[in-house]
Amino acid sequence: MIKINNRGQHEIVGFVLIVLIVSIVGVIFLSISLGNPEPDKQNSIEISNLLGAIMHHTTKCAINFIPEYKNVQDLIRECYKDKSGNLKECVNGEKVCNNLKIELKDILDKSLDVGIDGINKGYNINIYFNSDDNNNELILNFYEGNFNNCSSIVGGGHSIPVSSFGFGIIETELKVCKN
Repeated sequence: MIKINNRGQHEIVGFVLIVLIVSIVGVIFLSISLGNPEPDKQNSIEISNLLGAIMHHTTKCAINFIPEYKNVQDLIRECYKDKSGNLKECVNGEKVCNNLKIELKDILDKSLDVGIDGINKGYNINIYFNSDDNNNELILNFYEGNFNNCSSIVGGGHSIPVSSFGFGIIETELKVCKN
C-alpha cells in the first residue's frame, strides 16, 4: 500500500488563505484611509492652479518700506502672525488683514465670472491655520454670490508652510458654485 503525503498541500492551502486575508484587510484599510470627499464637491486642478497663481500676485501693501510690496502668500502669513488683525499695518496705513481681503476679493471677482448670468453662481474662500494637533484657527473667510441650486461645486486648495511661526500649515480652500 502506498501512503500519499498531503502535508505539502495543507501548507499551500494555508498560505493561500493567509494571502487572501491580508489582501482583504489591505483593501479595506486603503478604502478607509483614502476616504470619500464631499459627494457634491469635486476637486479641480483649475481652481488649485488659480489659487497657486493668486499666491504670487504682488499686492499694494508694503510692510516695512515702499519698494518691498508683499505678495498674497506673504500677506496671509502676516495676517496670521497678527492674530487680532488690527495691529499690523501697511506703509499706507491700511490694516494688513483688511488689505488681504480687498486684494483677494478683487482678484477672485476678476477671475471668476460670478453672478446670475455668469458661469459661476458664487464662491467661498476659507483661509485657516491647521496645527499638528488638528486645531483649525480661522484667519480669513468670505464669499461672493450664493450656493443655491448649483449644478456642481468645484474646489481646490493651496498650502503655505509656516514652520517658523509654529508647527503647522496655512490652508487656503476655494469652492465655486457652477451654474
